[in-house]
Amino acid sequence: MQNRRKFIQSISAAGISPFFIKNFELFDYKKGFRASLNPGSIGLRCNANELLDYAILYKFSSISPLLGDLIKFKDYERKSYLAKMERNDIKFDSGGLQFFLDFRTSDSKFQEGFQFLKKHIKTITSFSISSLVTWIIPTHKRLTYIQNFDQHQERLTKVAIVLDEAGLKLGLEFVGPKTLMARDKYPFLHTIEGLRELISAIGKNNVGYLLDSFHTYCAEDDYRQMEFLKADDIVSVQLNDAVVGRTPATQFDLERELPGDTEIIDLKKFLDFILSKGYNGAVSVEPFNKKLNLMETSAKLKRVRSSLFKVGV
Repeated sequence: MQNRRKFIQSISAAGISPFFIKNFELFDYKKGFRASLNPGSIGLRCNANELLDYAILYKFSSISPLLGDLIKFKDYERKSYLAKMERNDIKFDSGGLQFFLDFRTSDSKFQEGFQFLKKHIKTITSFSISSLVTWIIPTHKRLTYIQNFDQHQERLTKVAIVLDEAGLKLGLEFVGPKTLMARDKYPFLHTIEGLRELISAIGKNNVGYLLDSFHTYCAEDDYRQMEFLKADDIVSVQLNDAVVGRTPATQFDLERELPGDTEIIDLKKFLDFILSKGYNGAVSVEPFNKKLNLMETSAKLKRVRSSLFKVGV
């Protein structure tokens, strides 16, 4: 009889059928997590309705909201969309803060985006989207660490207040690859401890963490450094594997593998840690993988879903 590893490898190579998807929960399926489909991270071009259909067909239980489509929905379209999600037990993952604003450039650009966010915040809450997330760039061309820190604190505090008033969380992600650090003149935060300092300075209870296995690996963060986290601190989770032939110090940010493909990152340890904190939300992939991006839609979605199955999500 095939062992579990060989069985998973065989269906990963062949693609997964609806039968396998339906019955795979017999194999170490972590009920606490919701497999999330994020189209932008896998080169999937679709609209909001197509995204939901893909999630249903390929057995994802969460989707990243396509905010550009959703804010244009009429009331009856919104109600129909949410009803379809509920019938199929699908919930929203975090939305991207970058859709609304860029907090990294000029004051005028930030203010323009900030007003746009406030204009559409009620629409976001009407879809029961519970959080927005964004990443922190680990360098800057002009701003020193302190100047950059102060700008992040000031602008993200304003964002956090607006989200808090609407009942939403803000999730922040540090970017760990050390190969990025030579890109610009001034380095910035790129570890869990650095991000913790920023979140502490913002001082809002609705600000938490988007955790990515790849960035944790590249930053060489120890799980003891992450023990401070509680379930409520974790806004969303991303799983990625590292590239063969590179150390944590030589990985590139936009070159990653799907979960379990190389087994360089100990994803079981990462997920066990997340589970130990009581997190039971969305888990997505963000490999920025050129080969995956070029795949035909059906093959791409089977590939992504099987990668999450492989690690028990």
